Amino acid sequence: MINIISTGTLSSFQDFGRFGKKKFGVSNSGCLDKFSFMLSNLLCNNDKNEASIEIISGGFKCIFLEEITASITGPEGFFIVNENKKIKINSSINLKKNDTLFIPPNKNGNIFYFSVYGGFKIKKILDSYSYHQPSDITDNLKIVSGYNYSFKKPSVLKERFTNDDFFKKHLVNNGIININYEEEIIESNQKFIKIFENTDYFTTNQFSRQGIRLTGEKSNFFTHQNEISSEVSIGTLQLPPNGLPIILLNDSQTTGGYKKIGSIPKSELSKFSQLKSESKIRFKGVSTEDSVILFNQMVEDFELIGFNAYSFYNLSVNGALISVQISENNSIISIANNEVFNVYKE
Repeated sequence: MINIISTGTLSSFQDFGRFGKKKFGVSNSGCLDKFSFMLSNLLCNNDKNEASIEIISGGFKCIFLEEITASITGPEGFFIVNENKKIKINSSINLKKNDTLFIPPNKNGNIFYFSVYGGFKIKKILDSYSYHQPSDITDNLKIVSGYNYSFKKPSVLKERFTNDDFFKKHLVNNGIININYEEEIIESNQKFIKIFENTDYFTTNQFSRQGIRLTGEKSNFFTHQNEISSEVSIGTLQLPPNGLPIILLNDSQTTGGYKKIGSIPKSELSKFSQLKSESKIRFKGVSTEDSVILFNQMVEDFELIGFNAYSFYNLSVNGALISVQISENNSIISIANNEVFNVYKE
């Protein structure tokens, strides 16, 4: 069992989401970064779809009321145990009764996942453990400060970590976000595409699980709209009359009336969700076929992720406290001055 001290911006239980419910007006919901979500469960020897706590923007803190193995995954960085142990993100760790865990905000990304061995003892709502932000149907799946949450089968495992290569390759913002354009746009609006792809956009703090608004130079295309409401889904890119794009995320509505430009493919959704506020991006049109190839490559790379058991040490060097994780194959991860770095032998 844990007691929640602070939830940060928004923390909630998530799994892969709900499927086959759109005809009832219920969106998919589910984890924003599917790969970091699955990794958190693998580090705890759970099924990939075991419910985890998704934490947006950091600031989450809890205290453990019994022993358990837990994992934290997401962008390269660290989390803190008992205020003095800094553990590399994408690690599991054994926690004892009265241990505290804190996930600080992170300059490298936006979304974190917190899993425990065996999973949390919660009930499904509409066939899923996923909180749905716009409605009150799933309020029991939103993490609340002061509440206790139980474990299914508390136990401890060997502590493990993995490197950040997958995150760096696929989920770090490289300034480009791929988009699959609507056929109508490709066939009759090549001028718009050229201008759109040469415009710098910036993510804003208007971010929720429903979607994110961008800022930048306003487009003067499609300022007069008379669209018939049509189906929208995760990744749909809308261009309202004000000329500033909106990208819909997992808790978005199921239909929309703004102009649809295209959609962010599955291969980009985790990266897009991890964008920090004020990140600069440009869009690049890609074919559906190329998107599928990119996604399949991500899946292949994910399946190759390896795990290393480690030992932890806190060292005092010239008065500074350095946290060190040493793996079975003698690779060394150190955290000092709030930075994570590898240590190599000459």
